[in-house]
Amino acid sequence: MSASSFSLSIVVPIYNESENLRELASRLNRVAGETNATSVEVILISDGSTDESEEIIADIVAQNRMFKGVFLTRNFGHQAAVSKGIEMSEGSVVTVIDGDLQDPPEAILTLLDEILAGSDVAYGVRTKRKEHFVKRFAYSSFYRLLRRVAAVDMPLDSGDFCCMRRPVVDAMLQLPERRRFVRGLRAWVGFRQVGVPYERGPRYAGVPKYTFRRLMALAYDGIFSFTNLPIRMMQFLGLAISLLALVTAVTYVVLYSLGVGHWPDGFASLIVSIWFFGGVQLFFLGIVGEYVTRTFDEARRRPIALVRQILEHDPMRTATSTKRNSVAAQDVPAKLRR
Repeated sequence: MSASSFSLSIVVPIYNESENLRELASRLNRVAGETNATSVEVILISDGSTDESEEIIADIVAQNRMFKGVFLTRNFGHQAAVSKGIEMSEGSVVTVIDGDLQDPPEAILTLLDEILAGSDVAYGVRTKRKEHFVKRFAYSSFYRLLRRVAAVDMPLDSGDFCCMRRPVVDAMLQLPERRRFVRGLRAWVGFRQVGVPYERGPRYAGVPKYTFRRLMALAYDGIFSFTNLPIRMMQFLGLAISLLALVTAVTYVVLYSLGVGHWPDGFASLIVSIWFFGGVQLFFLGIVGEYVTRTFDEARRRPIALVRQILEHDPMRTATSTKRNSVAAQDVPAKLRR
């Protein structure tokens, strides 16, 4: 792929980002003008937004043919929105970037330089994060834990922000998982990948949409999808507890044979043991249940996300009519458009 023969798709998941959208569109428009792409499409995926995001997206689409709006039927989650956007992209190079402007759109140009230099994937490596210390520590710890236990080489301090060639995208679209951990799938497919450091800024406006519960769910997806650590941990703890019980039993037999000590009836120790082993069993059952639930989700084969509406630029309509008539709206599932 030469510098003058690639088309670019930029996938942007959006969830209640009305305060950032116009600034985002303006900066993406400038970035697109600085690339050598033969064509650029920006796919704004509204993941069930409940604020004015979808109206603003419709207005942006009406004013600029580069933008396309995709409205999901409800909030399916960040990873599902990213996956749907990747599925709908048509460019020979696909970029994924969040809509909160913490990942600066201008860094796309640096990632593209690596793609044009021969890499198949150029992913951003976050430096100087602007979040609170506790959040930075949690992110850093998770990435290092996942890298240590994962079956594939997980890059440190990298999120979904990346540029990928079409063969990489096609390979990722072949993977059938319903619960998507996009950065893990990107690492799993392989190809020539390179990390590009960039300074991650604060949010331009608004509040973070990734709550603690959502972050934990994402961490679960990463751990349960790319490592068998939980199962091995169950085996290790089960073996350790069994050995401890055996050592304790032998110790009591020896002491009893030697006539050492006075032993009470043992009611308290019995109750504590029952509670302890009951808790261990419930913990193990929870891990097994997590795998069973995920297996059940995969077996049902439900789609990752459903598209309610697709908006494309129509030069015959004005921005005012856009809000009433949904610019060139097409109420069709995304797969029927591929």
